[in-house]
Amino acid sequence: MSKLYGVPLSPMVRKVLLALEIKQIDHELVPVTPFMKPEGFEKISPLKKIPAWEDNKVTLADSTVICEYLEDRYPEQALYPKMPEEKAKARWFEEYADTVMLPVLGTAFFERVAKKLINQPADEVKVQEILQTKLPQICVYLESQVPETDFLFGGDLQLADIALATHFINLAHAGVQIESVEYPVLSAYIDRLFQHPAVAHRIAEDKKVFGGK
Repeated sequence: MSKLYGVPLSPMVRKVLLALEIKQIDHELVPVTPFMKPEGFEKISPLKKIPAWEDNKVTLADSTVICEYLEDRYPEQALYPKMPEEKAKARWFEEYADTVMLPVLGTAFFERVAKKLINQPADEVKVQEILQTKLPQICVYLESQVPETDFLFGGDLQLADIALATHFINLAHAGVQIESVEYPVLSAYIDRLFQHPAVAHRIAEDKKVFGGK
């Protein structure tokens, strides 16, 4: 059985989980948190980061590397566009999500949600600074990039959409919604993401961790 190491509340682990669900790949989720890693974990993930992946052929770390491997090994239900220029753009959105969105949206989630789970107080000053200065920059850019209908590359949810969705899910868990008046295209796009069956399922699974139904 293939194994994914990590926890679903991690946006990077969630990205891989969504790819696995859409591709319908059997796997076992092995719980590993950023705070508690099993002995020898560096043999699977040299940087000791989650997610990590192990199957009968490889051990891999990094969500992007894992997803590209899954796409190559299981090409059914493609998660990348076929045209080179669109594939390059898809990889850009994934890079933007991982390097620009994660520090901003991830901080709001860490302060308001993750710290609560480990009984630590949130630094609300830090959260407000990010929400007022950095989040608007992301929203302005994505408002100009996302489509008014469907998803980034047509009617099917692909990895570029997943890469954005996973961070907006954590932002929503932190109690922050993108204003539909100020960012109507982005807000509607996020609504479509959250309504996709695979994404909606992941959100429901997250809520179980918080004690919701």
